[in-house]
Amino acid sequence: MNEAPSSLASDSPDGLNSILLLFICLIGVITFCTLIALLGSGMAKRRGRRKTRAEWFGGIALLSVCATIALYIWGALHVMFMESDTMREACAKARSPEKAAQVDRYSARYLPLRFTCRIDEGGSYDAAVPGYVNPAMGIAFVLAIATGAVSVVTRDQNRSTSPTVTRGR
Repeated sequence: MNEAPSSLASDSPDGLNSILLLFICLIGVITFCTLIALLGSGMAKRRGRRKTRAEWFGGIALLSVCATIALYIWGALHVMFMESDTMREACAKARSPEKAAQVDRYSARYLPLRFTCRIDEGGSYDAAVPGYVNPAMGIAFVLAIATGAVSVVTRDQNRSTSPTVTRGR
């Protein structure tokens, strides 16, 4: 008893759909552009003097967050625009046309990004999302967290070691 393949990649077991993913991508693009503008304005403000270690780490953290967002959007676009014709084609590209003929349904996951071709015999395999997206996104995210934390610690150390000015009465 074979079920017909679902018509949209948005028919995922976790209940997310393409409209939600489109909204997430829109918020991601806005956040990406805002962070790039913030990074650019920070660089312009500090033009006349040498950057501190905390500023360098903060800049790297912002760039890492931007890279994470860009990679997520890139991978999400591969999942979001899947239609019934391109689903079968993506499954055939990932394996073979014979394997794609055995696919009875599809599912999409959004964290980590994954488009899965499910075989009627009980197996499955991933397709459509480039293989580098999730690992690169994970590395960029870890780099963002690490450099952000180092930036905060370095900035706090600079504040505690800087001389304080006291005014006499």
